[in-house]
Amino acid sequence: MVFTRDNAILLLISLLEIFTLSLMKTDTNIAIILVLYAAVGYGLRHLVRTKGLMAGNALYDFLGILGTSIIAILYFGEKASMKTYAGLALGGVSLYLLNM
Repeated sequence: MVFTRDNAILLLISLLEIFTLSLMKTDTNIAIILVLYAAVGYGLRHLVRTKGLMAGNALYDFLGILGTSIIAILYFGEKASMKTYAGLALGGVSLYLLNM
């Protein structure tokens, strides 16, 4: 994957969503979470317009799921089963197939 402006926006909104989801596990004010999610939505709109609805949303969703899973396991100490890891692997395979 070549690092372009669109890929930078994808990475930024994925990281912002992961951060915002992590805030939901804490006592953060809901107004802050809403503002952050509005920024995520604005970035996702750009992504869907440039990469297409199917591939753009799939890429955004997979990065969000992967990043959130890593945070949940490493930071919050949540347990993941082999099914969880298999699901993450299948998500990577589906992303590859969608972007072929």
